[in-house]
Amino acid sequence: MLSINMNTRKTLSILAALAFSAGALFAKPIPGPKGGRILTEAAPHAEFFVDANRHVVISFYGADMKPVPVSEQVATVTAEAPSGKTKLEFAAKDGALVSTAPLPSGDGYRVVVQLKANATAKPSNYRLEYHT
Repeated sequence: MLSINMNTRKTLSILAALAFSAGALFAKPIPGPKGGRILTEAAPHAEFFVDANRHVVISFYGADMKPVPVSEQVATVTAEAPSGKTKLEFAAKDGALVSTAPLPSGDGYRVVVQLKANATAKPSNYRLEYHT
């Protein structure tokens, strides 16, 4: 029978936790059907995409990654650009939520996306770095 002392167990536990954390840290985000970033882990999946005019498009997909039309979902985005914070509002358009204004100019700044299933639901926040 193999005997492992307490210090060896602690060391193995720490190494396993570090290996798992490193894998999660360096995992690439799942690309969305439009080429954007999938924000949510469970369906309905939300894809964050910036179009050619710098408007944010948030599309929703089922577990099979087929489009789900926008119904009651609510989104807001806060761009923390060098020029200052800018809050973007959204409107339903072509089955997705599209920002009514473009992202501020510049590159390499934080974007905070807040999604809610409906107007009274608890929000989920997602932070990402925006790079063109």
